[in-house]
Amino acid sequence: MSYSLAFSQSNYFTTQKCKNISNERLRKDCIIKEIQSFVNANYDIAAISSDAKQGPNRVYTRFKIGHTGKIIDIQTKSTAFSLEVEAIRVLESFPRLILSSQKSNIVTIREDVFTLPIVFNVNKTEIEIKSEEKLTGN
Repeated sequence: MSYSLAFSQSNYFTTQKCKNISNERLRKDCIIKEIQSFVNANYDIAAISSDAKQGPNRVYTRFKIGHTGKIIDIQTKSTAFSLEVEAIRVLESFPRLILSSQKSNIVTIREDVFTLPIVFNVNKTEIEIKSEEKLTGN
């Protein structure tokens, strides 16, 4: 699978693994890798392969990180509804993000919009059985 994730400039949330990274750019890269790894491990291609087309399939997702750190307002676009439903399921199951430490005492939390295109390939093998051929000995 291949991914790209766009972050806005004011990302106040992070993951447990990335929270100690002080450089904002490095922390964002760490978060991207965690989301990519999570989607890769949890997106069930086998369950949706019957609805996926042969070759590359794309599911475009947009979502926000809510003020509680959960992924919310997930929007998807794809060639098949089941691909979109699976993307929503995976993103909703992503663990809650935590508030990154800020230097100021006042932190304004905004629900920034993120994009994540999910791309995967399906190689279907079709087996054709002629109607004259019997599958059993009867």
